[in-house]
Amino acid sequence: MSDFADPGPGSPTIQSLARNARRRFGSGWEAGKRVSFFILLVLIMLVPLGMVEGVIEERAYTKRTVADEIGAQWGPTQSIGGPVLVVPYEVSRVQLNSDGDPKTIVETRYAVFTPEELHIDAATGVQKRYKSIYEVLVYGADVAITGRFAAPDFGQLGVTPTRIAWDQSSLVLGLSGVRAVNAVSLTAAGSERQIEAGVLPYHPFDEGICAALPLQTIGAGPQPFDFAFQLSLNGRDHIAFQPLGRQSEITIRSDWPHPNFIGTPLPAKRTITADGFNASWSISHIATGSPLAWLTHEYKPQPERATSVGVALTEPGDVHQQTDRIVKYGILVIGLTFGTIFVVGLLKQDRVHLVQYLLIGASITLFYLLLLSLAEQMDFALSYLIASLVDIAIVDWYAGATIRRLMGWVTGGVLALVHAYLYVLLQMESFSLLSGTIGLLVALLGVMIATRKVDWFALGDPREEAAQP
Repeated sequence: MSDFADPGPGSPTIQSLARNARRRFGSGWEAGKRVSFFILLVLIMLVPLGMVEGVIEERAYTKRTVADEIGAQWGPTQSIGGPVLVVPYEVSRVQLNSDGDPKTIVETRYAVFTPEELHIDAATGVQKRYKSIYEVLVYGADVAITGRFAAPDFGQLGVTPTRIAWDQSSLVLGLSGVRAVNAVSLTAAGSERQIEAGVLPYHPFDEGICAALPLQTIGAGPQPFDFAFQLSLNGRDHIAFQPLGRQSEITIRSDWPHPNFIGTPLPAKRTITADGFNASWSISHIATGSPLAWLTHEYKPQPERATSVGVALTEPGDVHQQTDRIVKYGILVIGLTFGTIFVVGLLKQDRVHLVQYLLIGASITLFYLLLLSLAEQMDFALSYLIASLVDIAIVDWYAGATIRRLMGWVTGGVLALVHAYLYVLLQMESFSLLSGTIGLLVALLGVMIATRKVDWFALGDPREEAAQP
């Protein structure tokens, strides 16, 4: 009897043993290669997505440049401070000259007093200005600033002036965009005052307007007086007020329904409707941290640290911001699309080439450029719909034509769901992170369910051949 007798029925053959060994030790490597290939493809698509983000940033920068150009022609962001009363005074001091003899020197210094009461009422009308394809929000504002100054008291400043130049006093209003003032008038101490553009070095503001206000002295000093500024000016982006006074009451009205309240504190009352908004503040000088009076050689307000309140005119449908938010989810869109192709390919034992993945990824990447270019010309929602339909149609057709029809339908359906979900996510603010996380968990669960019966150790095996006769 030969040592190489044929094995009996049911005994493993050399071929079956080899196949089992290859399945155990080789197929794990095959699965790792496929998964690594899939991950590498998704990471490669970060490059074109980064280029798209660069285009969006460039277009947004161009829009900001256009806004600055229009602002230079129409009016800048407006910040109004004060008004304050500036009073010169003289002090004497003795100084020894070069010979050692005493010499009396008289110096002129300045004291600043803030109002006892301050009322600001501003009404803005928002307009749109266009340059090329870009739209910029601007406004015209009518501002009434009224109030009352108490009698200036040098005793609270701890100085004893030699002489107070009441006849050289002036009223100063800080204003960041003097060039955009259309009209201005001032009534103070019972009569109209002549307004002068610009401020002097000893004034507490870097920019603004001033008016000479000689104070009439009765007895020991001047009496309290009322004042009323009327301003008509242009601006863009935002309007803000610096409340300098013991008690400030500020009201801002506008026909723009999308206000963004800035500064501290927030308005005590506000009403926002589709026709505009109305907001009011009541601010004590204690909340501002600014003194009621000071000497200019000892203290000067710092604009960057000063308390101010106001409103910015936000544009909720800014296409560059919305497109940028969508692009940040781009890697997830590509990952889910490639994942769909990968899983369906496993289930149907289809082989998908690198070029096919890259072409589908390129189509998804161009979706964002198409969305941006359309959104700069029309409504964002309509642009998103058109760009999504074009992207879904291209991916559906290509996957169905080059892989199999089922692959096209499944991939197109998943891409449609992802685009729709991202649009809903884009409309959310408070729950965007929660909704996005839930969406990813649902997608992961779908992949787990679809691949729950995949034999990962059998990847790379040829299909079972028909039994030999």
